[in-house]
Amino acid sequence: MMPRLEYKDDKKSKQSIWLFLDQSLQLHKAPVLHSLCIKLGSQCPVDVEVGKWVAKAVDRFVRKLKFKLLWSADPISLPKSLYTCETLVKLKISDKVLTDFPSSPACLPSLKKLNLINVVYKDDASLIRFLSSCSVIEKLRVEREGNDNIKNFNVIVPSLHDLTYTDYNDIYSYVGNSVRFLVIDTPAVKYIHLTNCSKQYCLIKNMPCLDRAYISVHTYADDKLPRSLSSVLFLELDLADEMVAFSISCDHIF
Repeated sequence: MMPRLEYKDDKKSKQSIWLFLDQSLQLHKAPVLHSLCIKLGSQCPVDVEVGKWVAKAVDRFVRKLKFKLLWSADPISLPKSLYTCETLVKLKISDKVLTDFPSSPACLPSLKKLNLINVVYKDDASLIRFLSSCSVIEKLRVEREGNDNIKNFNVIVPSLHDLTYTDYNDIYSYVGNSVRFLVIDTPAVKYIHLTNCSKQYCLIKNMPCLDRAYISVHTYADDKLPRSLSSVLFLELDLADEMVAFSISCDHIF
């Protein structure tokens, strides 16, 4: 059986497990690693080269990777080799991680499940490259809180079946009056859970296969939203007053 390794900082402890983690991975000689879970808290020293552990996992053909970093330093970029890992099926990255997908050709041909939890992105284009490189992805979960460098969050993924998107920022979180967009174009999606509390326009297109939906939109949506829900069997809506006044007619759904 392929190894499964898990390292987590204890919230109650003042000491980080990073040194044990580092020594353990150096001694670990298995040629193939099934899964690696690393969760480092605020007690992790800021000068630790945390990315090398991810690189080691990629070198050992990792299939499942979870990486959560809550140290006090700035977000760090993960090794470029992560974005060309042919064996990776599930990836979850959280918090003090800078998602910087390379401009050069990269691909995650086996990735089916991706969680992006409160990470920071290099820019809009990097996010688009990231998602477009996942040709067989079926499940995507995104959580956003604070400034993550994204103005327009584009989810344009033809293979996606399951989408959960949560933006915890309220309408006062963004500086300035620039218009921000959430764009969802997922023709194969069957389930969507959308919570958008931020000052964004929500553009939803092309969801002919949708069966189940939870939509909580507290700001703006375009007129394609009702049509996007035309095939849904189970629907729950939580709308702001201005969205209720938007006159969504769902009689044909039921």
